[in-house]
Amino acid sequence: MNRLNPQRTAFIAWMMILGTCGAGGQTVPLGDPLGAQKPIAPLSATNPVVRKGLFTIDLVVADSAGNPVSDLAPLDFTLLDNGQPAKIRTFHNALAPSEPAPELIFVLDTNNLSPQQLTQTESAISRFLRRNSGHREFPCLLYRLTRDGLFSSLRPVKDGALLEQELEQTRSQLAVWRLGPNDKSDLRRSLEGRLQPNRLSLRALGSIAIDQRDVPGHKVVVWIGPGWPVVNGGDTGFDETTELSTRLREARITVDSVNVWLNPVPLFNYHDYLDAPRSQKDMQPERMALQVIATHTGGLVLDSSEDLDRDIDLCVEEMRSFYTLTFNPTHTYQVDEFHDIRVQVDHPALTVRSATGYYNEPVYFDNPRPGIEEVTVAQLEELVHAHSDLLRKLENVELTQRMSTRRLNALLSEVRSERERQALTADADLSFALAPPPDEIVDRPPPPMEEQRAILRRAIDYLQNAIPKLPDFSALRNTERFEEPVGRESESWKMLHQDQTLHFATGEHATVLYRSGHEVVEKKKKLNKRPAVRGVRARDLESSGTFGPILAYVLRAATASSSTLKWKRWERGKDGDLAVFSYSAASTSITPELTYCCLPEGNGTTLYQNKAADYGEFALNPDSGAIMRIVTTADLDEERDPDVPLIRSQIMVEYGPEALGGKTYICPQRSVEVSRGRSERELREWGMVFSLYSYFETMINDVTSGGYHKFGSEFRILPGFEETK
Repeated sequence: MNRLNPQRTAFIAWMMILGTCGAGGQTVPLGDPLGAQKPIAPLSATNPVVRKGLFTIDLVVADSAGNPVSDLAPLDFTLLDNGQPAKIRTFHNALAPSEPAPELIFVLDTNNLSPQQLTQTESAISRFLRRNSGHREFPCLLYRLTRDGLFSSLRPVKDGALLEQELEQTRSQLAVWRLGPNDKSDLRRSLEGRLQPNRLSLRALGSIAIDQRDVPGHKVVVWIGPGWPVVNGGDTGFDETTELSTRLREARITVDSVNVWLNPVPLFNYHDYLDAPRSQKDMQPERMALQVIATHTGGLVLDSSEDLDRDIDLCVEEMRSFYTLTFNPTHTYQVDEFHDIRVQVDHPALTVRSATGYYNEPVYFDNPRPGIEEVTVAQLEELVHAHSDLLRKLENVELTQRMSTRRLNALLSEVRSERERQALTADADLSFALAPPPDEIVDRPPPPMEEQRAILRRAIDYLQNAIPKLPDFSALRNTERFEEPVGRESESWKMLHQDQTLHFATGEHATVLYRSGHEVVEKKKKLNKRPAVRGVRARDLESSGTFGPILAYVLRAATASSSTLKWKRWERGKDGDLAVFSYSAASTSITPELTYCCLPEGNGTTLYQNKAADYGEFALNPDSGAIMRIVTTADLDEERDPDVPLIRSQIMVEYGPEALGGKTYICPQRSVEVSRGRSERELREWGMVFSLYSYFETMINDVTSGGYHKFGSEFRILPGFEETK
């Protein structure tokens, strides 16, 4: 099922979507619009110049004698993706301050070790843990696979004595999963040689990867023993292979295979099965052998020594000198598209060991929706007037120009069905940040620079002087939410959403009270035109702060010294020409915080919070300085920030005259919020339940405000009557 949290609408902490009739009574001293401001603070770790890529690779470089090399520079490395150079987004070594300490994980597969081998393994690990009085250099964790299930230590520790106690007690404290009666029967038949292969070991490895996905940093899993039976077994599914590869990559796990028992001789040479399968027809049991998986993760295969202590030391030594790089995969429409990756170093005597490939998926990046026709406003008007197959056409077009509210309302009066109304509204809402059609642009030269300054000063005067005098009032707010349909259970998390048409999902009627500069929303009434949705798919319509200071923010952001403010154009307004300015706010100390629910870590309820630069435009009445329309767009770029769950976040607010107590004020009449981000999916694999990102989806909040009413009472004395004392 798709996980989408109640606040999934990409709430923006400056969500001030409507603004007040002006600016919510909150005044921000902006000063001269082109005056001096404080200098921009230097870029910090929270806003780095170089951003991480979507994929992370940990690698080891060794000299001709096999000794790790740790003093190379980023320019010494080249990354090849399917033989083509790929951009390395970030690069650091194990000593980087931002890199968490690597984690050493021992796995005791008691099902595939003889009693003597198990005793040897436990003794070797115990000797390692006792060194240096039990003070370990890296956090250590122990997993134990038994006939009862998979168990682990409570947490990684540097105190070797604690893990040694677990070894002596021959049990671990935390159950990752337990085997049921049927599982135990299959295990018994497998150990008796009547059922091949022993799939519990693969299940354990997959479970360890899922268990470690949310833990930051590099992990080395040391799996001691000959591995698990694979010869003469049934074929492992290709889907399980791709999932295991993906989960190990996400968890940043390198698997080291350590086997000091050279007899009996393995029945196959694992080197013959190192080519990664591209489809189910390539699947063979040997391709899922421990040694093959270790090689694919960039790990060691130590099978020529009889010194277990020495082999453990080799695994640990490489943890001190690894490198980490990040990169972006290519865009693809193909599910489970395998890519070979190779890291080269600019020194002939050195060798690199890293992951050998990855499975690329369409959902890693947003892809253009296929079959969409781009149309102008005039062409869309012709489609509506023709009434021919209108719904299908409206669901498969995209405007290249902004459709104004006036033209939208005119077209809505002509459509014949509710679904056509919804589709037309969604098309218009998605266009609000575009340039208007030519017939709405006034062919008039830009005003001189001094007049531009004067227009902006009038806007600031309006904000500082007219807004604080607003009376207390109430307004009716109607909200419509448009969403893509819920994904079907049969849809893989890897695929693009099959139905990306936008439908009415839910709505709300509310009364908004504005008193002394504060907003209170009451008398809500939900409007649901689909069956009630509960659980992780449910979403809230709450728009906190909808009568907030968005006007003040836009002017402040536009006129800060770190921002860029430009004349844009003249536009036709309802009551005269409007002066349009564009702005770009580069400093995140000015811009508001983006909040988006949710990240897939943990139980899928972790908020994503970040500050992004933004840009937009605002249209002014050049005579009064009143703002009649604003558009703000968060500067989001999935190529630049591929791990950010939100790739589109825009708000538009339109204002118009409203009568309050016999006076006319400029108040919000319509607003639209558009967001596009990653959906969240809940998966069950190897007995584990976890969350991950799935396809991108778009959501729209379309809000209209009206029915303004001033609070308070008024009276006058009628002629012919006397006032009583």
